[in-house]
This record gives sequence, C-alpha cells and structure tokens, in this order.
Amino acid sequence: MILNQRIIARESLDSSVPAALKLKKRIKRFALDNELDHLPIGDIVSVALDEWLTARGF
Repeated sequence: MILNQRIIARESLDSSVPAALKLKKRIKRFALDNELDHLPIGDIVSVALDEWLTARGF
C-alpha cells in the first residue's frame, strides 16, 4: 500500500463534514480507547476515500 512507503508526496484535501456525525469527538475517543498518542487522520481518510472510489470503479 502506498501509505506504507517511507516517503510519499502529499496534497491537502480541504473538506468540512456534518457536525452531527461528531467525527472529531469519535476519533479522539478511539485514540484514547486504543492508547494511541498519534492517530494518522489523513491516512484514515485516504484509505476510506480510496476504497469508496475503487468500489465505484474509479
């Protein structure tokens, strides 16, 4: 997977999400529950979007 490469070029995706999903709160809770100091949110978003687009043939 590309995210496993040591050095990868990155670009910014600027997006807002519905507040009702409480994603920030849920991500923080997940990190606490799993004793993670750092949660690579950009990598999580990348994998989710890649899987979503791939499932649709893009």
